[in-house]
Amino acid sequence: MRRALAVLVATVLGAFAFAQSEPVDVSPPPFGTLPPEVGAATGDPSAWYCPWVAAGALRDSTFNLAALVDVEGSITLPSPNPTEDPDVEPLRLRGPGARSFDAGDIVRRGASPGVVEFDDGPAVATATMWSSELLTGDRCVVSVPKVWHLVGGITAEGFSLELHLFNPFAESAKVTVEAITEFGSSPLAGFENIDIPGRSWVTEELSEVIRFVDNASFTVTTESGIVIPSLVLNNESDEASWPGTGQSTTWDFPVTSVNGLTPTLVLSNTGSVGATISIDLFTPDGPLLDADGRIVSPLEPVRINLADLAEPPYAVRVRSNAPVGAVIQAGPEGTFPTTDVVLPEDDDGGGAGEEPATDESAGDESTTETTVVADDTTDTTAAEGDAVDGEETEGPVVYDGLAAMAGNPDPLERWLVPGLGVVPGADTSVWVLNPTGDEATVTLSPLGVSTGGFTKVIVAPGTYLEVPIAPLSETGDSGMLVESSVPVSVAVTIAGPQGVAFVGGVGIQ
Repeated sequence: MRRALAVLVATVLGAFAFAQSEPVDVSPPPFGTLPPEVGAATGDPSAWYCPWVAAGALRDSTFNLAALVDVEGSITLPSPNPTEDPDVEPLRLRGPGARSFDAGDIVRRGASPGVVEFDDGPAVATATMWSSELLTGDRCVVSVPKVWHLVGGITAEGFSLELHLFNPFAESAKVTVEAITEFGSSPLAGFENIDIPGRSWVTEELSEVIRFVDNASFTVTTESGIVIPSLVLNNESDEASWPGTGQSTTWDFPVTSVNGLTPTLVLSNTGSVGATISIDLFTPDGPLLDADGRIVSPLEPVRINLADLAEPPYAVRVRSNAPVGAVIQAGPEGTFPTTDVVLPEDDDGGGAGEEPATDESAGDESTTETTVVADDTTDTTAAEGDAVDGEETEGPVVYDGLAAMAGNPDPLERWLVPGLGVVPGADTSVWVLNPTGDEATVTLSPLGVSTGGFTKVIVAPGTYLEVPIAPLSETGDSGMLVESSVPVSVAVTIAGPQGVAFVGGVGIQ
């Protein structure tokens, strides 16, 4: 039974007048500002690329923004016809604050990837999409690696998989896509030197290209120009989407499941030598270090059913001695194809080989308590109907859906989280993972509509905390600033009758 302390975020009746006012007539920053090398928000002008956004007859979408300082800028949606001018929505946001823009109010024509540009920072952007039968969301991308890695593709029966390639710049781009499956590396026919016209996007139905594959990773290499890729996975119950990333020796996943969903971890190594992997699980009671250890061979993606290691929920850290790609996926039990999970022979039950060095490894405590420094405390999580004081009430909410999320490569001391409460009728939670060996004092400051004041909590070493967001007086226009005394990792879950979405937080440097 899960034990995490819930903190309800207060709401303020009425609108955040400044954020709701008409956008001022400003000249937006140049379309397609070159991304910085760093992947976090900084105190500089920035452009955030959102490769999968769609608003039409059945779907609603929002661009979710948060800023620590006053910012001006624009949201730009290129036209499906590259010869036509893009649709541009000026924006202005007083910081610290948060606001969500309805993509359908800008233009409602189906797929509409976009660029959010700010003239100052720190300021960040995410995107959320939903209909009556699906729910998905992503953080937008601010940095561009030389080679993109997209992990966790499935084209097995019952799934459809799309690759979206978004070129936000005026110049045309040329990319090559290669697939890595359980059968090895295989260049995709017709995917060499694909031309992506400027300010346009291409959607490739991968389910028609590589059929009946249980585990596929992809590399997208840009020969010229810049392209932002993402994967979109569908089954009969929901949709999951996640952007491409670089590779890293550390990946943090503050959330891996919600009630009703079983988590899987997908790893991919495109290097020339095997990567020695250690997987740490972080529960509300303390860390389970080296819960799994193995060698991930080059060009052999691995899918690990985390429920075989311990009963969820928990957060996860992946440590490796070589850069790898990693994605968490969650669905009802039996959703994802099973793979052969073979733990290495080890008399001590430890991980594979020598443990990779890490400065942020959790402490040795096996059981710790998470203490909330606030007026109200509770032993339950966000799901309504949990047992309270041993008294059985209605059963907990069980969600049905499909969710996926790329990990956070680095824990940081400050995070911005926009888009809270944006989906009508869905439950939203912020998850904070403390992967260090030190106690974390975390300050949670609501932004936007939820301006009810900050709350301080204590997150014990090697544990996580779920912070449920109370229903808002107004849907959307809410966010949170998370500040910690030690580096932590942050993510968001949105779960309702429509489906489930996991969205990574955005760190601030």
